[in-house]
Amino acid sequence: MAVKDINDLSFDELKQLYISDHSFMFDKISELQQTNAALCTENKDLKEDNAKKDAYIEKIEQEKVDLKETNTELQNSVDGLSQQLMKLNEEYQLLKAAKYQSQQNKLKISDQLSLYDIPGLFNEAEIEARKAEEKDEEEEYITVPEHTRKKSKPKEKHIDYSDLERVIETLPVPEGEDICEVCGAKMHIKKYDEQTELVYEPARFYLRVTRIPVLECVECQSLNEEGKSSYHMVSHPNKLFKGSIVSPELLAYIMDMKYNYGIPFHSLEKLIYQQGVVVPKANMANWVIASIKYLKPLYDIMKKDLISSKYLQADETTTQVLNEENKAATTKSYMFVYRSIKYNKPIVLYDYSPTRAGEAPKEFLKGFEGYLVTDAYPGYNKVDNIVRCMCNVHALRKFKDAYKLLPKGEGRKTSDEAKAIVKYDEIFHEDHKIEDAANKKHLKGEAKAKYIQKRRKEVIEPLFDKFLAWLKEIQMKNAGRSTMSGAIYYTLHNAEELKRFIDDGYLPMDNSSTERAVRPFAVVRNRCKFYVSPKGAEASALIYSMIITCLENRIQPYMYFTYILEKLANMDLTNEDELRELLPYSDTLPNSTKIKSKKEIDRLLKQNDQS
Repeated sequence: MAVKDINDLSFDELKQLYISDHSFMFDKISELQQTNAALCTENKDLKEDNAKKDAYIEKIEQEKVDLKETNTELQNSVDGLSQQLMKLNEEYQLLKAAKYQSQQNKLKISDQLSLYDIPGLFNEAEIEARKAEEKDEEEEYITVPEHTRKKSKPKEKHIDYSDLERVIETLPVPEGEDICEVCGAKMHIKKYDEQTELVYEPARFYLRVTRIPVLECVECQSLNEEGKSSYHMVSHPNKLFKGSIVSPELLAYIMDMKYNYGIPFHSLEKLIYQQGVVVPKANMANWVIASIKYLKPLYDIMKKDLISSKYLQADETTTQVLNEENKAATTKSYMFVYRSIKYNKPIVLYDYSPTRAGEAPKEFLKGFEGYLVTDAYPGYNKVDNIVRCMCNVHALRKFKDAYKLLPKGEGRKTSDEAKAIVKYDEIFHEDHKIEDAANKKHLKGEAKAKYIQKRRKEVIEPLFDKFLAWLKEIQMKNAGRSTMSGAIYYTLHNAEELKRFIDDGYLPMDNSSTERAVRPFAVVRNRCKFYVSPKGAEASALIYSMIITCLENRIQPYMYFTYILEKLANMDLTNEDELRELLPYSDTLPNSTKIKSKKEIDRLLKQNDQS
């Protein structure tokens, strides 16, 4: 079809062409609008999808951050549990070592000094037994030029028993043995060949019936309108407890067996029953509690004497009391122990407390002003007007515990633990040498204290400072090892209190004497697991105080209790002057209550050897 020129088109053709083009353009515009609408919708959907993707990405990023935090927390938890597991394992190893291994861990300084040389650090009986055992091993055979022969057994040691009762038993001459085998004549006794034996006779129970005269005045019958006589009972000793059958001797025996030798009441009841006598354990417990009225006045005077001192030592241990107010029967209670230093008269006092709170020592030590030697327990900080001093054996023990955990091998003796023990050991050794030197100079009192203080400043202080500086050097290296790092921290953190003994010659370097005073109670506690009531715990505190103070003053507890209980039942319990004569450290106690000292026994043994 031929295309016409626009100029050749008629009006109608142009009109028709316009309408056709216009319609076509509207269709295109409509189509474009629809396409645009579709594109807008699609764009909107894409934006929504992008927004969702952004939100999802943000969520993923947040979850990633959360997972990192959770992972960090879990890692910290794992690290904490690993540390806890390591600590529990160390505690287990220490408990196993305490049960199955030797406690002496011999470490030498320059092949001359060992931990055995530290006075009071280990059990004296174990050390003596070990020395005797080593001596026996070394001297099993004696070599002489001609031959080797087995060493003869040592002679039995005897001491002078002249103060004991002598019972003479004379044997009769059996029939027929008085005839001479040579000539057949009858023989007569010319002399006696004596054989002496030391005899033990079991305890004897008997009833002591004291008959008290009751006087009657017959003359009063004639003077009295009713014809009655006048009566008077003569003066007589009081019984310990009115209406009770217990005697001072029996109560002293019960106290001695229970608190000195650690025999529980139920075992003591069986022991007495084997001798044909029934003494119920309930009676024993009641008598012991009732004795508080006699022992408390003595205890109060001893406390007064103790508090008046300038130097004290203290420690505490656990116990259990069933019927305590507002407390479960399974909760712990405590026995605090306070004692004088060795330069004063030995006084050891137990004090029962339902809790370990610092209020207990604060109340007991009210009025005391001076130096208090303890471990690092913070409860003692509540005590007013004191200067804290801490036990160096306590700190040394922590290094020993760390040493026990090391695997056996060549590196063990060159470890930081071993070096710490050796360095600390040297400080103990030098302090011991200083005191020995003071004793050799026969120094006493203030002169001895000044000498010790001067020498400690010259010798001990430089050694201690050097030791502390070395601990600071190795502290970071041992940061991941809980027991060793704990020992280092303990020593550095408490360095001022641990060094305080250097500034005063009276102060002990450690608190071992107080720990030894706690030991009898701990031994009995393992057998007698609990007290029924606080009254029983209080009575035990009084009796332990008396017994341990007796032993520290070389007084025999049974003889002491027998003596004082007879006196106290007939005394004014408010008369301090009279009561002071009955204290365990009184110079007026009779000789029958005193125990021979080791020096006296050694002297008697030496006299016997010479004779």
